[in-house]
Amino acid sequence: MVAVMVALAAGLMPVIAGRAWGGGPEWVEVDTIPDHSTFAYDKSAVVRPAPGMVGVMIRMIYMPAGKEEALELMGNAKRYEGLAVSFFSYDIDCKGEKSRLTRVVHRDGKGDVIAEFDLTGKTDWEEIPAASRLDMIREVECK
Repeated sequence: MVAVMVALAAGLMPVIAGRAWGGGPEWVEVDTIPDHSTFAYDKSAVVRPAPGMVGVMIRMIYMPAGKEEALELMGNAKRYEGLAVSFFSYDIDCKGEKSRLTRVVHRDGKGDVIAEFDLTGKTDWEEIPAASRLDMIREVECK
């Protein structure tokens, strides 16, 4: 299941992080693939728990082709048939250019949770592929 989540996003810190001060999310679009997906991260939820470390929350909004691909990867089309958006939390090691997925939440078009996975301590650090969507976030937030 972890490999599927990584394949879908290539991240999500707890929602509380950016909203503790009463503000709402500040979605910054990173990339859009027509008819597939829009990929953004919440600038207001970025946390820096330690020097050289960044936590980010990512939102992927699915369009028809992207939803179809996600359903194939998840292998449970019936459970996820209402899938509209997924949120991923990642920790990023800026110096090592690595990341680890810590949380995944899939929601339907009404915003209801379809599935939620707490992966804290269950995933390994992985290289961030060059020029990937996650690498684009790393380049901005690790400066």
